[in-house]
Order: sequence, then C-alpha cells, then structure tokens
Amino acid sequence: NRSSDREGRVTNHPGPCQMYMNPLEHDSINIRDAIRLTADEMLVVYKQENEIGRRLLYGPAIFVPSANEWLHDFRWHGVDPKDKTRWIPNDHNFRKLSTIPGQMYYNVRDVRTNDDVVMRVKLMLFYELSEPEVMLNMTHDPIADFINAVCSDVIAFASQLSYAEFHKQTSFLSKINTYPQLCQRAKRIGYDITQVVYRGYHASESTQQLQDAAIETRTQRRLNTEIEEEKAKLSSFKLGKELNRTAKRQEIQAIKSEQRQELEKKKQLVEIEKEQRLHAAQILREEKEREELLKLKLEEKQGEVHLLSRLKDLGVDLTQYLVTKNPASVSEELQIMKGETAASFH
Repeated sequence: NRSSDREGRVTNHPGPCQMYMNPLEHDSINIRDAIRLTADEMLVVYKQENEIGRRLLYGPAIFVPSANEWLHDFRWHGVDPKDKTRWIPNDHNFRKLSTIPGQMYYNVRDVRTNDDVVMRVKLMLFYELSEPEVMLNMTHDPIADFINAVCSDVIAFASQLSYAEFHKQTSFLSKINTYPQLCQRAKRIGYDITQVVYRGYHASESTQQLQDAAIETRTQRRLNTEIEEEKAKLSSFKLGKELNRTAKRQEIQAIKSEQRQELEKKKQLVEIEKEQRLHAAQILREEKEREELLKLKLEEKQGEVHLLSRLKDLGVDLTQYLVTKNPASVSEELQIMKGETAASFH
C-alpha cells in the first residue's frame, strides 16, 4: 500500500497489510502490486537520500520500492508487429531488463555493390549483456546502436564487390570477423555479439529476374553436368562389371584347367602305380617260379644222391652205373693203322 498523509509524506507499506483511510490523517491510500523478478531479469533502482544512488537488483526476487526509490524506464527500438525485421524507435518501453542472451532479425536496406546493384541483406544477430553498468552509462538504446553498426559493416562489405562477387562471397556474412564496427560498438556499451547469421538477400525486381534467370541457367548446366557424370559413372560401372565378369570367367577357366591338369596328373600317377604293382607282381611270380624250379631240381638231386647211396650199399659199381645211365656221345673216330695192326679210338 502506498499512503500520502496531510503533511505530504509518502510511505510504502509492504503487504499483506490492512490500513484505514482516515480523512483527518491521510490524503490518499493506493494499492500497488509488488514487482516480481525471475532468475533472468533485473531492475535498475534509483534512490535519493543525500544524493542520488543507483543499484542493480537481480532476480529471483519480489521488490517493493521505498518512498524515495524509483525504477529506470527503458525506451528502446521495438519490433514492428507486422514485420519482425523492422524496428520502431522508442516503441519498446519496459523496466525489467533481461539478462539472458537475445537475438534480433534485421534487414539492411539499400545495400549497393560497386556496379550499382541495390539489394536488401537479411541478417540475424545474437547478443548477450555482459556489463549492465557500462550499458547504463554508455547508451540509451543498444538496439539502435546494433542497427547502425551492422548497417555500416554490411554497406562497407558490399561496396568493395561487384554483384557477381557478392553472390559468391555471401558466406563471409555469417562470420563474426566481417562485422568489426558492430563488435566494437557492442563491447563499448557492455554487450557481446556472439554470432551473426546471414539469411539471404533480395535485389530489385529486374535484378532479381536476371539473377533468377542466371540461377536457372546455372542450375540447368549443373543438372546437365550431373546427368553426364551419371552417364559416365554408369558406363564406368558397366565396364567395371564387364571386366569383373571377364576376370571371373578367366579365373574359372584357369581353375578348370588347373583341375584338368591335376586330374590328368592323378590319372598318370594311378597308371604308373598300377604298372609298378603289375611289374612287382610279375617279378614276385618269376621269383616264386625260379624258387619252385630250384626246389624241384634240389629234390631231384637229393633223390639221385639217395639212390646212389642205396646202390652203393647194395654193392653196385656206381661208376659203371653212371656210365651206363649217361653214355658219352661219340663225336670223332680216330683210326691209327700201322702195318697190319689197326687201332680205333672214339
């Protein structure tokens, strides 16, 4: 409650409280809401005693000002409700100052290249309040400072380029180094510019038509190039597959040839082994036949020896027996005749 007495004293009474409006003592009693601050808000509070002082009150908090305290009223550029990229001077009036990072959309108009093409550059700025005391001492409207500085940087950037060069180098508009005046001015008023995002540009209708035609031509060329590249890739793919198939066929033929050679080799080995077995069997058979023949001859000899032994025991003249059994064949007849006597030798 805020009360004013008949003597002119003003007193603020934090609630909850009850007061009686006594016409003899009070001139007026008004009910006012306490100011609630969230964790991302702050107030700038002034107080008059012997001299005027200033302090910063950070949330979360509930603030009830004393009778000799008042709040700082901010009057900044505000966003046009019909166009978020247009800002209206002194349109944003507030007392609670946000301490969290903020962003703003802005279109820099009447940007002229060195070949006299006029366009509108679309940007988005991200900023953060780092030093509230510096901001209070150095500026009444940080948004106006941002707008003036970013316009200066963009105009300076475009003035050094032709329209074609500007179109090729638009990526630099998203780099913070392209905005030296914006960063310097923000630092001087207690803010930090954390990022600038380039959102595109818009030229005049005739220039835009020429640009659209050029874009369409480049797009058609790019499409034709991509089509030719795809055809070349397809041809290379087919050729590669054909080479792979040829290599596979050759590999299969080589494997088959190797298998045939291996089979022939095995057949030859089998034949050689078969012949060796037959030859060994024949040699073994001949050896057995010789052994049998020798055995028979041995038995025959032994029989003859046994027979001769028995004949001897019987008193037979073995010499006469052998001569009779094996008579010698007459090969020559030698006759010696001397006188009347003749001798014959066989």
